[in-house]
Amino acid sequence: MKNLLIKIDEKKYSIDPIFWFLAIWLLINLVQSYFTELAHDEAYYWMYSRYLDWGYFDHPPVIAFLIKAGYALFPNELGVRLFPCILGTGTIFLIYKMIDHPKKLRSLYILLVGSIVLMYTHVGGFLAIPDVPMIFFSALFLFWYKKYATHDSYIYGLLLGVTGALMLYSKYQGLLVLVFTFLSNPKLLKRLSFWMIFLTIVLLMVPHLLWQIREGFPTFTYHLISRSTPYKLDHTINFLYSQFLIAGPLVAIIVLYHGFKKKAGTLFEKALRYNLIGIFVFFFLSSFKGHVEAHWTAVAYIPLVILSYTSILESEKAQKWINYLFIPSIIGFMLIRLYLVYDFMPESWNIHSQFHNWNKSAHEIKKTANGRIVVFSNSFQRPSKYTFYTKDFSLTLNCIYYRQNQYDLWPFEDSIQGKDIMLINNKSAIDTLLCSNGEHYAYNFIDDFRSYNKIKITLQRYKFCFKPDSSVVIPVKISNLTNETFIVGKNVKNVHLVYTYIKKGKFITSPKKIEGLPNIKIESGKSTNVDITVKTPDVPGKYECYISVETNYLYPAFNSRIIAFEIK
Repeated sequence: MKNLLIKIDEKKYSIDPIFWFLAIWLLINLVQSYFTELAHDEAYYWMYSRYLDWGYFDHPPVIAFLIKAGYALFPNELGVRLFPCILGTGTIFLIYKMIDHPKKLRSLYILLVGSIVLMYTHVGGFLAIPDVPMIFFSALFLFWYKKYATHDSYIYGLLLGVTGALMLYSKYQGLLVLVFTFLSNPKLLKRLSFWMIFLTIVLLMVPHLLWQIREGFPTFTYHLISRSTPYKLDHTINFLYSQFLIAGPLVAIIVLYHGFKKKAGTLFEKALRYNLIGIFVFFFLSSFKGHVEAHWTAVAYIPLVILSYTSILESEKAQKWINYLFIPSIIGFMLIRLYLVYDFMPESWNIHSQFHNWNKSAHEIKKTANGRIVVFSNSFQRPSKYTFYTKDFSLTLNCIYYRQNQYDLWPFEDSIQGKDIMLINNKSAIDTLLCSNGEHYAYNFIDDFRSYNKIKITLQRYKFCFKPDSSVVIPVKISNLTNETFIVGKNVKNVHLVYTYIKKGKFITSPKKIEGLPNIKIESGKSTNVDITVKTPDVPGKYECYISVETNYLYPAFNSRIIAFEIK
């Protein structure tokens, strides 16, 4: 097999075989895109594209613009994924172009790319997710940096600045590529063109920073604070073994060994090593403060493929193993790709996928709703899928037991006040719907619906020290950001102010009603100050607390920030 591949590389072609490979790769991804239902997050990002902005709760905006452009051409799954497919294929081409080696073999590159799991999903895959443009622009950034490292030029400086900004506008992890690339070559600080790169990135990021300021920095708060959890050994173990899975169960040891083994011979290779090692170490350390998704290291696969490829070229043994393992790897990947289109798993296995039967299930929910607005609780993906497949408006209302998302920023909640709705997955559900996707949806019908997620409760300070098991008074400011009058107090039976304690990331109490409140009436757009009384935990320690609005059918909402209580 190896001799055959070498002959293929040595044969003269009018068109470079790498372009045939890329064309086939793109075609497969486009066909896959058309016949595969949207993943959960893809539907959420499609919702982004319906309301274009300079930023979103979870991510920067590039993925929204890409989906918007593709969906305008093809209003279906193919349109959603069109430009991510093109960029993913472009990434594979850019990686190939960055490889410099006298023994460079097209065939080995094809075999290597075809054996790595992440090449089919996040690096060169078909999914419409922020990782795809971030990795593409990272590859383009490194492509320009390779030239800039040895040739000081304002043109390359400008290209690096624009590409660097596009990395950050795609996903914040692009910052790691910027940091590790420039750390690998501190002498760049002496170049005037380097400061052009820096200023270009800063200037281009201004609209996004203004958006963050306007919205109260929701993305930074979510990624840097809300996602932090007490350390669990499982987080680190899961991170380590998942890296072998996404590298390719059969070729992971070869790819990772040769990637980390390869020494830097040029400034560009030094930058690749800094990125490869730096990104893996960064996310390894991140596992000590919370869960790390396996694919968050995907951008490191640009340097990993380049370095491992050049190292494998020097090892006949490694080349033989890549040749042998390619066929079983590609067969496995194609079976998985086929499964995403057609669910051929036996029903007795009870396997349910986010890619199957969601179109049908959305219409089953719509039929049950019978003209009512469908409102989900604690799920940003399901209302997005429901909207995509039915084209009917839907939204989610999130509580403190879940997490906030873009639906908390969109002004959707006002539009359902006083309407008749179907509320799914809430605490007052009285019926259950089993859908074709295998999920059970607990629901009930509510007439003249009211919710209060837009009531904001603020404090002058968010850290307190109290004695255990005592009643304490805390002054708060209640602001009504809804379009209707907010009423709460002792004579209101279905709306309450409550407080809930958290310790070490876990809720340790059920919501406790704040007693002794007078009747409070706040007009739309107005605020009032009130003293509330809460009872402190009876065990000394450090706690967190939410003050929320709870109704008879909705769990406590994110009305206040987290409050730190030290009991001693």
